[in-house]
Amino acid sequence: MKILHTADWHIGQFKGPVVDGVNLRSQDTVKCLEYMVDVAIKERPDIVCISGDIFHQEQIGPVRYSDEMIHATNIITSLAHFAGYVIVMRGTPNHDGSGQFRVLKRMLLNVNNVCVVTEPFVIKTKYADIACIPGFDKQEFRAKFPGLSADEENLAWTKYISDMVFALRAECEKTPILMAHYTVPGCNMESGQTSFFTNFEPVIPREALIAARYEAVLLGHIHRPQIIEGFDNVFYSGAINAMNFNDEGQDRGFWIHEFNEKGTLVKGHRYTTPYRQFRTITWDPDEVGDYIREGAMYLHRTGISEDVTDKIVRVRYSCTSEQKKALNIPLLQKNLYELGAFYVADIEAESTIDITNRGLLSEESDPRLNLKKWLEEKTFKNPDKIVELAEPIIAEAMKQSTTAEIHGVFKPVSISVRNYRNYKEENFDFSDISFCTINGVNGAGKSSLFMDAIVDCLFEETREGDCKAWIRGTEDARSGSIEFIFDIGEKRFRVVRTRTKSGKPTLNLSQYQKESADWMNLSKERIIDTQAEIEKLLGMDSMTFRSCALIMQDQYGLFLQAKKDERIAILGNLLGLGIYGVMELDSKKKLSEQRKELASKKEAVRIKTDFIKSKGDPESELQKAEEDIQQLNKDIEDLSDTQGQLLNKHAQIEKAEQECRKASEELDDCHKRRRSISDEISSKTQILENCNAALESANEVREKAAEYKQLSEQIIELEKDVLNHDNAKRNLAGYNADIQNCQNIINDAKRRNNDIANLIEQLKAELPDNLEEKLTELAQARTQCEELQEKRHLTSVAEQELQQIRATYSQRISEAENRRKYRLDRISEIRQQEEFMKNSGCPDIDRASCRFLAKAIDDVKSLPEEADHLEKCEEEIAALRIKRDEEISKKQDEICIIGYDAERLELLIRKARALVKYENLKKDAEKKKLEIARLETEKNTNSKTIGQYEEILLELNIKAQKATDIVAALSDSVIKHDDAVCKRNSVAHFADQEKELPVYEERKQHIDKRLTELYQERSKEDANELVLHNNLREAEIKLEELRKDIEGSEALEEVERRLKSTKETLEKAQIQKGVLTQRVEDVEAMRSEIALLNKGIAVAAEKADCYEALKQAFSQDGVPHQIIRNIIPHITDTTNNILGQMTGGTMGVEFVMERTVKGKDGDKATLDVLINEYGKTTLPYASKSGGEKVKASLAVILALSEIKATAAGIQLGMLFIDEPPFLDDEGAQAYVDALETIRDRYSDVKIMAITHDDAMKARFGQAVTVIKTDDGSKVIY
Repeated sequence: MKILHTADWHIGQFKGPVVDGVNLRSQDTVKCLEYMVDVAIKERPDIVCISGDIFHQEQIGPVRYSDEMIHATNIITSLAHFAGYVIVMRGTPNHDGSGQFRVLKRMLLNVNNVCVVTEPFVIKTKYADIACIPGFDKQEFRAKFPGLSADEENLAWTKYISDMVFALRAECEKTPILMAHYTVPGCNMESGQTSFFTNFEPVIPREALIAARYEAVLLGHIHRPQIIEGFDNVFYSGAINAMNFNDEGQDRGFWIHEFNEKGTLVKGHRYTTPYRQFRTITWDPDEVGDYIREGAMYLHRTGISEDVTDKIVRVRYSCTSEQKKALNIPLLQKNLYELGAFYVADIEAESTIDITNRGLLSEESDPRLNLKKWLEEKTFKNPDKIVELAEPIIAEAMKQSTTAEIHGVFKPVSISVRNYRNYKEENFDFSDISFCTINGVNGAGKSSLFMDAIVDCLFEETREGDCKAWIRGTEDARSGSIEFIFDIGEKRFRVVRTRTKSGKPTLNLSQYQKESADWMNLSKERIIDTQAEIEKLLGMDSMTFRSCALIMQDQYGLFLQAKKDERIAILGNLLGLGIYGVMELDSKKKLSEQRKELASKKEAVRIKTDFIKSKGDPESELQKAEEDIQQLNKDIEDLSDTQGQLLNKHAQIEKAEQECRKASEELDDCHKRRRSISDEISSKTQILENCNAALESANEVREKAAEYKQLSEQIIELEKDVLNHDNAKRNLAGYNADIQNCQNIINDAKRRNNDIANLIEQLKAELPDNLEEKLTELAQARTQCEELQEKRHLTSVAEQELQQIRATYSQRISEAENRRKYRLDRISEIRQQEEFMKNSGCPDIDRASCRFLAKAIDDVKSLPEEADHLEKCEEEIAALRIKRDEEISKKQDEICIIGYDAERLELLIRKARALVKYENLKKDAEKKKLEIARLETEKNTNSKTIGQYEEILLELNIKAQKATDIVAALSDSVIKHDDAVCKRNSVAHFADQEKELPVYEERKQHIDKRLTELYQERSKEDANELVLHNNLREAEIKLEELRKDIEGSEALEEVERRLKSTKETLEKAQIQKGVLTQRVEDVEAMRSEIALLNKGIAVAAEKADCYEALKQAFSQDGVPHQIIRNIIPHITDTTNNILGQMTGGTMGVEFVMERTVKGKDGDKATLDVLINEYGKTTLPYASKSGGEKVKASLAVILALSEIKATAAGIQLGMLFIDEPPFLDDEGAQAYVDALETIRDRYSDVKIMAITHDDAMKARFGQAVTVIKTDDGSKVIY
């Protein structure tokens, strides 16, 4: 039995070159799989075991999904053609998705010898029983074992897998084989480390494999091909192709295992596939400097050109800041490609010796310096070691940070919506906006366009909590879209979000390219990844954005109402401290890896210590084994001497036995010769008697022979007449047969002509009479139908044009009526202001200087102009209605002129359908006429045939008569010939006997002489027989004496058995000695390895302490906490300035950072907000009334907006704010004063405020109005 063992195909796309839309890395995997199929064709395995991870990604797009599924099914189907069974087992769920395996199972349903396994199961084959344990979904496992911690969960899962190993083994009857997709402790990982841990992931325990006693264990999941140390039947096939730089320097392929007839594993062979190789080039600053000076020549000089050919290459280098500026990365990449590199994956600096100040927060901006200061304050041990470990973390985080490449002011450019809330379709350009109010009645859609649309486009966190809620609620609105364009510094970006009412969304992020005047796509494959890219680009999440840039009416307290620890996170995002979160995650990851490594080494020490204990005392056992071997060698020497003596005696007996056998054989030969002579005498005597009998009748034989000769001469004379008679008789038979054939042909032709005449009469009677008349009527009906159908088409086009006219004028009239309504509302508003002016009590209204009355006076002056606009609207509406009625009447007249009659068209269609049957009758009549012509032709042909065969019949009758006359004339000669042949046959044997008479005479003479010789030979053999008999008797007496001499000795067989047994015991003892010697060496090696591991444990423990310190430093309670502590006084001052303006100096805000709260990740720093009010007790924000909360929240929001507007990296260039509730007149004016202050300080910030307060509107230089129309809300600016 042969089993092909493979796993970890990872069919999918990897980062690499793409040609004509084809990912070449995916083609590498396909080539490796095709190589495996070629090997399977040659080896013809009985079973193919595919141990999981067929695919690389669980969730992919439909095109890739189809391509990868086709590749997988093609390879599996090809293997099924050349193997008895193919078992395809699911691997890790994030690679082999449940949906993918459902489709795969359906596609392979008709391939009888393929089994797709997604649940633990035993597959029974005629060769072996295959127990399968595929990868489990963690969510399903957690449903079975709820409430476990991570470590408890892994231990429980490991026990569950262990139980499954034993349960499936109990179901196996034939050769038991285990397939699984898990880690086995002791395996060699891709990184080169040995896995000994069980607490960090589910594993198959080594003890379970030993106890279950499977004949072979065929595993997947670990990509390095190997046999597990301590086992000879536990295999990882390894991945089919290399996937990343962890695979560098490792072979990739699959196994073919061979089993004997009893099902025992005999041997295995590992095949290496044509996998793609990886190559890492590492340069120090000197080597970087050499490349900068020499360029491509340096690559040739150092032999790199030979190392990178057809490989995936990356470059890791360390350099100074000056070298980093001078190093031309694109040129290096180009040089590597020119040297034959398949793909240049990355060119990255591992460390830069001179780290440049990034200027995030002035003196607090450099994370490395911040870390040093923090470590000095906390008095950590080994601060230099901690900083050294932090440098690659900081470099990687700064590389990933958006602010590393994108910085500047965030400005809105435009917002466009379709079927969004109140809006059917609207677009607004922010280019001219600086300090503007948003006006309109309640429900018009002010907040929808300028608040919700921006938040929904960037984050889609709707106020209702339902993502489909923002689609316009009309029947014709099947889907909606939002497009938001914004600038960050000199770069322009666009976010487009769409969603259907069924819930299907799309999300696109693009960047504008000035060179090509086109948008470059920045979106990811999945929406969730694109959303993460947007938040990374903005440098803030929805909470932060809504806390300081876009303030909705019901979210003034969003920052202050957040939890105490969440306020710290929001401040961190505002100040651009998100990089510390990235570094904290990286530190946690490295700490986790270090702890795993530490646990792994400790586990390895424990296992190796247990291993030494399990070996017992091999030194004492080795000494005893050597003593046993010495005794056995002495026993073998004694037995060998005894064996030699016995062999000598047996050799003498064997020689005597040979002499006896020789004498007996010579006597037997003598008997055989005498018997042969006697038999020959008898045979010769019989022949002599026969010769004498034959010679007695010699005269009679000679007479009969003469008679035979005479008859033969007579027969020869008659044979000529007999030959002529036979020829004439054969010719006569042929003539008679031809005559009969001719007569048959003539009779058949006459009969067929009679039948043809009857058919012609019948076909002529079936032809219709009025066929042409009906066909003419059908053609006329069809012509009239075509004319009416053309009129129907013209009528339909005209009616559509009529409908278009009505729709067009309806839309234009509706737009004019909206403008009229706006003018009416405007006139009404002006008249209200005019009335207000009269009642204002102003002593000199005409020269009023206050801004509000000045605007009212200007509006009153524009009243005649507004009335004139209203009159024009009325005229426009009337003109449109008149023109609409004229065009409708004109189009209706055109429809009447066409003259389409639907009833007449229906009648003609029915008539044509009734006459269609005559077309079929015409075709039938034509067929009958053709049949009549064919039959008449056939009749004429038959008549000609009859005449020809009657002439042939006459000639044949004449020839037959001549042949009859010849047969009659030669009949007598035939009779005479037959009589002579009969007589000759009766005497033919005498002619043969006459020829033998001289032979009998010669034979008689020879036999007489031979008989005399034979009698003499028999006499000699009789004398020789007596001598040989005496010799045999003497040899038997001698043999008997030798046998009596050996009867008292030990049996040779028993001595040989004891000798063989002693040698076997010696061989086992020597093997045991070798095993013990190896065991002693293993124990010594283990002790050396334990010593090295203990040193590694000390190093790993020190590193883990350092990473623990880094985790604390980069957490919210570390460096970010110190930075926020430094900025809090500035935020407090700004907030209190704004709040003091609102309240006349009676209220203030105090930020407190001295407290911590406990969380699952430890203690967290908090930010408490206290409200101070003159004459009242200081209380937390949550304890104040509604109006006081709004004032405090508004002051904090404006302070945060100012902070964000000055932050390095991405600054906010917008502040959109809804009207705050519960403000008195002084509070409202202070609120606008604060906005004006921000506008004056930061001219780039676009400020838009929603308000209904006329006094507040007057303080803004710009205004936008949102109105309701029948076609959705509209913006007027």
